[in-house]
Amino acid sequence: MTRLLDILDPTLSPTAAEALADRYRGAMLGLAAGNALGIPVEGFPRAFIARLHAGGIREVAAAERERDWDDDLAQAIALAESILEHDACDPEDLAIRFREWRRQSGRGIGYMTTLVLDAHDAGVPVSDAARQVWERADRNAAGNGAVMRCAPVALRWRRDPERLVSETLQSAIVTHHDPRCGWSATAVNIALAGALADRPADLRVLADVLEDAGAPKSVGDAVRACEEASLDALHLDHDNSMGYTLKAMQVGLWALTRQEGLEPILLSIVNAGGDTDTNAAVAGALLGARDGAEAVPDRWLQNIASVPRITELADKLLERSNS
Repeated sequence: MTRLLDILDPTLSPTAAEALADRYRGAMLGLAAGNALGIPVEGFPRAFIARLHAGGIREVAAAERERDWDDDLAQAIALAESILEHDACDPEDLAIRFREWRRQSGRGIGYMTTLVLDAHDAGVPVSDAARQVWERADRNAAGNGAVMRCAPVALRWRRDPERLVSETLQSAIVTHHDPRCGWSATAVNIALAGALADRPADLRVLADVLEDAGAPKSVGDAVRACEEASLDALHLDHDNSMGYTLKAMQVGLWALTRQEGLEPILLSIVNAGGDTDTNAAVAGALLGARDGAEAVPDRWLQNIASVPRITELADKLLERSNS
């Protein structure tokens, strides 16, 4: 754990207050924009997207202005609000919030999350419910529902590396018991904390320290594979790995290795197909933390519901992280 704490030490690269505020907003707005951008082609293969959309997907659909948030953003918002209320990732509180979100909308809810919330509805404690669902899936279910929503944890605990790791793992276990889920979310949040501080992640070092801290080797190997990968090499639209937590982690880390801006990177991710909304949400959070809210196109944000609420939560998380 010591090496992990070293690479997260925020005192090594302080960021000016104004820039940090912009990056906090960028992380949440980037997540929202990436999620919304990918919704119309979620689950589609690259070739089908190219046939369906001449020139590819380039805009957030105007219809999103009037629609409920998709699960990636809705669950990130619920996590942020829970953290601000309890100053911790409280699994039971999160389960209650997710159940209420499902009752009101539940747009885009994943299969594993549905099963866990069904069990919680029936009175099973949420940590037991997630474990039981995982065990019934032969301990081989590692969906991307935890990694898609994890950014608020890094925003709250960027200055407290031990809490960042432990609370990220707690935030995952609510719905996704598989260790790959918690540790892939941890990898993303470490990279996000680094992006906030202008400290690009060395992916080989990140993989090594994750394994030293207890992450499965499969997580470390997936992190290492991002270092020199092309987007094509990630095979985002492969049927057997679409929706896999390590795939969502990889596309986010890959995005941070690119020198282009947020807009062209997110467009390339969405047009590569697969679980487009989640892949772009994870990458959008990381790129927004790196490049700031100014990098998120206004024309995209104009088509996303309740942007002021999203920015307000980012501001509150920054204020709490400084306390």
